[in-house]
Amino acid sequence: MSESTPSQPVPSFGEACDRGRVREENQDCVRHVSTAMGELLLVADGIGGYRGGGTASGIVVESFASWVSALAPNYSAARAIAEAAAQANANIMETAASGEPAYQQMGSTVVLALITQDQHSTRAWIGHIGDSRAYLARDGVLSRLTRDHSAVQALIDRNELSPENARSHPDASVLTRSLGHQPEVEIEITMTPLEAGDSLLLCSDGLWGFVPEQDIADVLTNLEIAAGTAADQLLDLALQAGGPDNIGIEVVRYRTAIAEPEPMAEPGEDENEQPPSRRRTVALALLMLAIVLGALVGWYADHNWVSPIAPSR
Repeated sequence: MSESTPSQPVPSFGEACDRGRVREENQDCVRHVSTAMGELLLVADGIGGYRGGGTASGIVVESFASWVSALAPNYSAARAIAEAAAQANANIMETAASGEPAYQQMGSTVVLALITQDQHSTRAWIGHIGDSRAYLARDGVLSRLTRDHSAVQALIDRNELSPENARSHPDASVLTRSLGHQPEVEIEITMTPLEAGDSLLLCSDGLWGFVPEQDIADVLTNLEIAAGTAADQLLDLALQAGGPDNIGIEVVRYRTAIAEPEPMAEPGEDENEQPPSRRRTVALALLMLAIVLGALVGWYADHNWVSPIAPSR
């Protein structure tokens, strides 16, 4: 008897996007697309006031999804992400130059994961511009995979500001890099191998800016919670914190699937031939069917037989 063997990690996905309790418009945009290269997940946070920000974030997710979906499975993941970012940036700037006043100052952040897989490994290619973030939960520990492109992050890097005081700083919303505001913008790209039991979170600052990291960790490291439920619970935490900003969330969970083995043939047995026990069962069933049919034919003959009538003289 053969044993079940583990296969590669199998992903499940969840997402949530909400305008929050204060903003009148939702300028965050999320998207999950299955492409030939792998699973693509996106969170974009729009900049630029009413209509403009929402339009910009929509352009970002559509540009990335369209660009990556058109590429071959073996295309370079890092190159695909960089090219898609350049296209998204150009598309925003073109729309901003259309003359519509609401679009003139629009822009967007983006954080994405392109998950590629071969027979040996699963990899998450993380790209980001701005302060939307990616986190990894592994073995009960939550780690941040991205570094914000923001004024307060620059202060933190120079030890001029503590992370605890960053959110209340006057420049908390000032970005040092974003899509749509310069002719050329570089997307920061890293690669993280994924293992069974890992969870990946992409989110806008509407989540991480108002929900303590430990609360996010409590949800993301609990592997009993499905990906969709985890996304909903994280959204609820942001709303319970007052929901002062739009909230965009994508969650991926990786679990190990067990591959069921095929039945093993007995030594010397033809795989295309039925086992002897099955052949005996089939033969017995056919014999019983023949006996039943014979009995029915006999009963019918007894009840429907008519004596011949002698011809009249």
